[in-house]
Amino acid sequence: MADALLGSTVQVLLEKAISLASQQIGFFVGLKKDLEKLKETLTMIQAFLEDAEKKQVTERAVKLWLDKLERVAFNAENLLDDFNYEILRHKVEIQNQVKRKVCFFFSLSNNPIAFRFKMANKIQNINSKLKSVSEEATYLKLLSQNGARDAIALSLNGYRKGRETVSVTIDPSFVGRDDDASNIITRLTTTSNNERVSIIPIVGMGGIGKTTLARKVFNHLKIEKHFDSRIWVCVSDEFDVDRLFGLILESLQERKPEVESMEAKVIQLKKLLDGKKYLLVLDDVWNRQARLWNDFLRSLEGITSATGNCILVTTRDLQVVAPITETSSSHCSLKQLSDDECWLILKAHAFGSGEVPDELKDIGFKIATKCRGLPLAAGVVGGMLRNKGRDEWQNIELYNFGDDQNSVNKILKLSFDHLPSPSLKNCFAYCSIFPKDFEIDKDQLIQLWAAEGFLHSNPRNNMDMERVGDMFFSILLDNNLLQDVVKDEYGNVLSCKMHDLVHDLVQSLSESRTKSLNDSARVHDSESFRIRYLVMGTNGGKEISFPFNQSFRQ
Repeated sequence: MADALLGSTVQVLLEKAISLASQQIGFFVGLKKDLEKLKETLTMIQAFLEDAEKKQVTERAVKLWLDKLERVAFNAENLLDDFNYEILRHKVEIQNQVKRKVCFFFSLSNNPIAFRFKMANKIQNINSKLKSVSEEATYLKLLSQNGARDAIALSLNGYRKGRETVSVTIDPSFVGRDDDASNIITRLTTTSNNERVSIIPIVGMGGIGKTTLARKVFNHLKIEKHFDSRIWVCVSDEFDVDRLFGLILESLQERKPEVESMEAKVIQLKKLLDGKKYLLVLDDVWNRQARLWNDFLRSLEGITSATGNCILVTTRDLQVVAPITETSSSHCSLKQLSDDECWLILKAHAFGSGEVPDELKDIGFKIATKCRGLPLAAGVVGGMLRNKGRDEWQNIELYNFGDDQNSVNKILKLSFDHLPSPSLKNCFAYCSIFPKDFEIDKDQLIQLWAAEGFLHSNPRNNMDMERVGDMFFSILLDNNLLQDVVKDEYGNVLSCKMHDLVHDLVQSLSESRTKSLNDSARVHDSESFRIRYLVMGTNGGKEISFPFNQSFRQ
């Protein structure tokens, strides 16, 4: 699925290269013609991108053309970054005229003549490759669409204006689950005090609302009053007892644990939970092994002298529950929502508390029936259709989502495809650097986007990079691609998370651009030039190795 991002990546690379070339034309007088030619060729190629992005799915020759263009665009970006560095270095030199002027004359980085000579050869080489790419575009009969960028700008501007009129009076993330929440709360608060630990699993397919339900229960006033301590841990793929105890400590202390050994973690937990009744939520569990479950539950014994403790487990897999059935009550199996409930969620995301136009009611309900009772799917589709006209609604209504578990993945991918700009798509894909259930700081994320060159100020609309980043963040939030926001007392968003299915999507989109040191697979040399981000994880507290002998850029 990484190919889905190829056109958007190239588009952003070209925009950055054109911008850098424009800034540098006046500075490097001796290279003015070469830089002007570079800018002109890049602008001409950019006009073919929208058509190429559509055709790459069915025409392999177009896909290969985009691959070739991406490689040349990376080289152009690196070259222009060198130019940018030279400009900054020159400005620093001017501010420091007292230094000797001849000292490093023969050093390439301090010798403007040598620098221009070296860069002239490089830029001519890139211009030659770009000329070849441009000629191939004509041979492939790609259509030049010079108005594409203006259309994107209008789309973003329309979104910005439309968003100001939308307000939501219901909680669209929690529809149709009141009875489930009430039943679980009753079971948690009436647990027999003769039991040391009771386990209640919540089971259901991806996107059905297990985590949302668990969070609703976790934050309920009755639960706050009933339990002395509440602990939330996202387990995901790795069910490692040592790691889980570290995460439990981190949840209780709101910071990384200072102790490392399992024995020390148990001692620390005993101090924190001594005599306290606790609720532990284990979210997104995949472990089926009885041995690991037994090790974990055995390690919890004696942590507190209190009885009536509870563990709430969320999982997609009923087999996860099997090893703990002897110690657990009957599980809570979440059913799919009704079509009416899906329509309620969809229109809440699309219109907020506003009225649904009569011409969209029938179409909208038909779309809701295709969401297969999954609140995540209904919310994503609703966000995607916000501020859209009848034609777009009809196109989505005719789209084949499928009838299997994969339908929600198709909906998520469709939402990505409908994001209104290549830069926004790259901003979304960038989030692949974060692990599952990571709390993403909004301001920091926008700063990272800006540092990557994904954000461009728009003087015509009086929007600087920060405001563009804020708008991009809001679009992803409204499309349910970001969720679980934390707000301050004034209602300003501070942080967010990603649903695990959305995280799976963003990982698949960025698989050729983001490399985790936890990955066992080696990067092929033919693909290494694409690597943009190297992610270092803790790997469950174990040592990680760095492939020092491997080059990731050419």
